Amino acid sequence: MADTAAAPAPAAAPEAAAAPVISQGQTTAAGENTEAVVVAEEAAAAVEQPSLFSNPLLWIVAALWIWFIFGNKKRKAQKAQEKKDRLRRDSLQKGDEIVTIGRMHGTVVAFTEATVTIKPDLKAEYTMTFDRQAIYRVLPRPGEEEEAADAGKK
Repeated sequence: MADTAAAPAPAAAPEAAAAPVISQGQTTAAGENTEAVVVAEEAAAAVEQPSLFSNPLLWIVAALWIWFIFGNKKRKAQKAQEKKDRLRRDSLQKGDEIVTIGRMHGTVVAFTEATVTIKPDLKAEYTMTFDRQAIYRVLPRPGEEEEAADAGKK
């Protein structure tokens, strides 16, 4: 009978050795109270952290912020262009080439404070009169294109 007591015990399954079963109220090998561990695990499972982008209010705020930043840049550029166009319309001279809001091109022959008279073609024998507000843009004079390019490089 002594031989049977000294015989080695059969090997346990590796899964059983890796995860020992501890009931509540016991102490683990590291000295932790199992009740605290179980409560902490249950709390972590119950309080699942929501994704940062799962809140629709956050999406709305982000979209408004992007619209404000990029829209503001566009508005500033448009205001600068409008100011430049207004200054060019105010400094209108005979011989300037213009484009009307109807996309008609012509050369200024005469102008008053309220109207502009243009010739669509220098060889044409007729003229057309438009309100000054109908000027879409004044084309740059030959020397101004080079000055604008030089100013942009500096």
